[in-house]
Amino acid sequence: MNQELKLKMHSIYGQLLVERKLMEAWKQVKENKGCGGIDGETLETFAEKEEEKIKKLLVTLKEKNYAPKPVKRVYIPKKNGKKRPLGIPTIEDRIVQQSVVNVISPKFENEIFHKWSCGYRKGLGAERTMQIILWNLETEYNHIYDCDIKGFFDNIPHKKLMKILTKYIADGTVLDMIWKWLKAGHMEEGKYHNSESGTPQGGLCKALHNPPYAK
Repeated sequence: MNQELKLKMHSIYGQLLVERKLMEAWKQVKENKGCGGIDGETLETFAEKEEEKIKKLLVTLKEKNYAPKPVKRVYIPKKNGKKRPLGIPTIEDRIVQQSVVNVISPKFENEIFHKWSCGYRKGLGAERTMQIILWNLETEYNHIYDCDIKGFFDNIPHKKLMKILTKYIADGTVLDMIWKWLKAGHMEEGKYHNSESGTPQGGLCKALHNPPYAK
């Protein structure tokens, strides 16, 4: 993990320019459910003309006119009674984000992520974490450290995140798009707010973990 790849990922953007792949990403977004973004588009309204809208999005991507919109700021309750800020991208932005994730995830899963990294990964989770802990206990490791990064998604340094991604991705168009997602800002109570480093944007760092968006 974190070792630069000798052969970085090229031509990612070109792999997005396929109607079938955009439609597949849309179906994943629809399955994740949740509310719409600042443009008023919902899963239901998008579904009414999904083929037409996917084709229009494809043209926008091919002409490189795609630009992410600010996310909608909502707050979801935490177990301790406090609320966690969450950025809800538009349906269109979520489709493009999911498309990028679909292209890069296999490479990240097979060659980059550590085999003991279980959080938010498909097919892994608490059960796999317990298996790893028990295996270590059986091989004479007898200390368990329980730690957490407070407000992790709230405090991700954007420039450092991009520096890490450039170790694996050589497609400048996609890197630029990821940066724009991170810096898209958010709308709250009718006002636009710039995206500071670490402000949760619901962008790629969220899309990679494939969370259900707020309902």
